[in-house]
Amino acid sequence: MSETAFYHAALAVAAGLAAQTLAAWLAIPGIVLLLGTGVLLGPDLLGLIDPDVFGDGQNDLVTLAVTVILFEGGLALDWARLRQQQRSLGLLLTVGAAISMVVAMLAARALLDFSWPTAILFGALMIVTGPTVVTPLVSRLPIDRPVRELLISEGVVIDPIGAIVAIVAADYVLGRHAALAESGFLVLGPLLVGGAAGVVAGLALASVLRRRWIAEELVNATVLASVLVVAALASRLSADAGLMAAVAQGMTMANARLRVLARLREFKETLTVILLSFIFVVLAADLRVSAVLALGWGALGVGALLMWVARPLAVLASTVGSALTLRQRLFVAWICPRGIVAAAVAALFHFKLSNAGLPGGSELEALVFVIIALTVTVQGLTVRPVAHLLGVDEPSVRGTIIVSADHLALLLARLLVALDRQVVVIDRSPILARRARKEGLTVYEGDALSVDTLEEAGARYADTIIALTTNHELNALVVERARASFRLERALAVTDDPEAKEEAGRSGVLPGEFPGVGDANRLLRLGRLRVVEYVVPAGEVVSRRLRDLSYGESEFALLLARGSKVLIATGDQTLAAGDRVWVARPAKASSPLAVLLNFHAEHDARTLEPVVPRRG
Repeated sequence: MSETAFYHAALAVAAGLAAQTLAAWLAIPGIVLLLGTGVLLGPDLLGLIDPDVFGDGQNDLVTLAVTVILFEGGLALDWARLRQQQRSLGLLLTVGAAISMVVAMLAARALLDFSWPTAILFGALMIVTGPTVVTPLVSRLPIDRPVRELLISEGVVIDPIGAIVAIVAADYVLGRHAALAESGFLVLGPLLVGGAAGVVAGLALASVLRRRWIAEELVNATVLASVLVVAALASRLSADAGLMAAVAQGMTMANARLRVLARLREFKETLTVILLSFIFVVLAADLRVSAVLALGWGALGVGALLMWVARPLAVLASTVGSALTLRQRLFVAWICPRGIVAAAVAALFHFKLSNAGLPGGSELEALVFVIIALTVTVQGLTVRPVAHLLGVDEPSVRGTIIVSADHLALLLARLLVALDRQVVVIDRSPILARRARKEGLTVYEGDALSVDTLEEAGARYADTIIALTTNHELNALVVERARASFRLERALAVTDDPEAKEEAGRSGVLPGEFPGVGDANRLLRLGRLRVVEYVVPAGEVVSRRLRDLSYGESEFALLLARGSKVLIATGDQTLAAGDRVWVARPAKASSPLAVLLNFHAEHDARTLEPVVPRRG
């Protein structure tokens, strides 16, 4: 890179970061200011940044940046949740993409009098959404989890599909292939090759990282290098397969449950911010203001049709018969901003059409940038009020996060799952995490002190978190961090500190004669604890608090259920007639609680199989 090119690149990065900082302070989408900054600094206005200094290397820089960005998006995808949304997601990527393409093509042809070849290219470009714009929009809101994950998954997976479709469409327009069947093969080929290469590379790298064959300080650099090499090799095997390889590798590594995943995500997020700052500013600087102005009001009409006709049709057709409610489907239909992939491929099309001596490249690029600015601005400014209007800004499903996968934690998890609560377990130990997974529990292997780990585990959708490790200081820190970062109704820390154990047993979490986490785990491991279910009768015990009841040795309360509400037991909870209380107590031991409460059933603590039949 020449000295002049280095200067322009450094200025683009600095200006882009300044624009994103200002956007965050103003609480507006960063891409809006990035585009404005690029146009302002470009040759048509201030002339401080000239994209031509990068020469033919500009396309390579853009490809490198998009590859890293899509890999980072793939790291956010969870196989289990993708399977829950697979029908709707699959239809959005096929039927929905086709509807978007057709409506965009016809709109450009009708309102802007684009030639059919240029209209076809524009339609292909409008397939994509993009994780770089969708994720920031929905991450700021506590919307229903299925809605959030469907939007993010669509944004990540549709980008390589849309880019490949658009590039194949460009080759069709340029006359490089004529048969429709050939076009279909040219779309599927890169997707299959890239997907296979990404999965193989992701599995291999995950295995290497799990064995700790790479020094910790080299992990991030090694992963980045592997992503770029695999994408480049995939593209050599099949043109444009590298983007799909990046997504597939990211998705594969995300689901390998690596301990370094949180740190890897943080590194990639930082890198993505820098790359976006550079790419958007440089691409916008290459935009001709005269071409934008020449589009006139028709460009806004095209944008309106895309947002309010194409997107609703695509979403409603793709989610019919799904578990999403009508309100959730309407919210998904509102969100479809375009991002970096549309901008990058539009710039590439401008270059290809110009080199082929075909008209329309400048107008195509200008229209794509107008659509990006319009969709990001409108949807970025309206996402919160629309979510509130449709009632999807308060998650409808709540759950419990349990920090620890040891015996006591698994007992609580089994009980909660048996009572139809959603439960997620977090633990750093691969052995304990694997044991919990064998019981069918959802487990995240990582550091619960990391906000990223808590976020990944679904803390924004939980109403309760309980830290049950044998390290009482860690428990307190986890709860403090979770309470500060998420809207939790209950954040509970169980202590194993001998000095605090007696006080905690009377008034804290798991009230009664709680032996401490370590001893409770030992008793459960040896099979010496049973779970007894009681029903609170009408009478003198009503309105008494759990901490005021009489408990036997090593006997303590686990859960309290009132109607459909299930709570982890704490000493300050008061009893009402009809409440159900689950208590852990030593096997074959008598209990003072049997005098106060009505016995209902006794269960084996390790399997929850009844050992004494239910009564009533």
